[in-house]
Amino acid sequence: MTDPKRLLADFRRDGFAVVPPITPHEIWAPLTGELPSVLAEEGPQRFFEEDGTSVRAVYGLHRRGGPWQALAERSPLTALARLLLGEDMYVYQWKVNPKAARRGERWQWHRDFDFWRATDGMPRPAALTAAVFLDEVTGENGPLRLIPGTHTDRPEEPAPSGGPGREEGDWAWITSSRLAYALPDPSTEELARTRGVYEATGPAGTVVFFHGNLVHSSGPNRSPHTRTLALISYNAVSNAPPAGHPGARPDCFVNHDAKPLPVEGLRAVP
Repeated sequence: MTDPKRLLADFRRDGFAVVPPITPHEIWAPLTGELPSVLAEEGPQRFFEEDGTSVRAVYGLHRRGGPWQALAERSPLTALARLLLGEDMYVYQWKVNPKAARRGERWQWHRDFDFWRATDGMPRPAALTAAVFLDEVTGENGPLRLIPGTHTDRPEEPAPSGGPGREEGDWAWITSSRLAYALPDPSTEELARTRGVYEATGPAGTVVFFHGNLVHSSGPNRSPHTRTLALISYNAVSNAPPAGHPGARPDCFVNHDAKPLPVEGLRAVP
């Protein structure tokens, strides 16, 4: 049984909340069946690891119906996201990160809001992400790592930290293992030392909700087991990026329709 009050307290204090599998298996499990075709689909929404063959990320899943839409818009997960965000919301970004066995590389320490503000013009970090484990996640296959409490730190205007160039139409800089807005190592080392690091592990179906301003990362996958995360980002309707922001990403990356999800249509939290 999920205690919504405890989850809300955890989220407000730490910037994240971990939920054991609550979404019915019949809602999220079909995603694993469709995943091979999603990973094989060519297009600008798909990005590879540096080996050029292992898929690193696939965006644009807000445009798919079926189980993808059901999980994001009409499940207990959706109801919890609405509770934690505290206001009307919409699906802003929907992607999968399939960290391939023995080949999946790290994601550097970063804040999602730094990217969302720089690329799309998101005004405030009034957004969160639900990370759904589509595989069992262990300490060996590149778990999500989170630094508690960093969501309350004042966002600073990020400076590009290197990584791939930002040529027109080339979005590799948002997915590279050398992220363009990665946080400097000295500052994150200090944060990790003073505030600790939480490694999110658990069986398939586990969900981690984390704030858009929370510092997080993941290590490389050197195990023989794949670690796939389904990542659904919800944004407050009041926080929708302004239309016409220069350099904003196209619809294959983010949803530009800020129509709120109907609260009455959400499945109840167990």
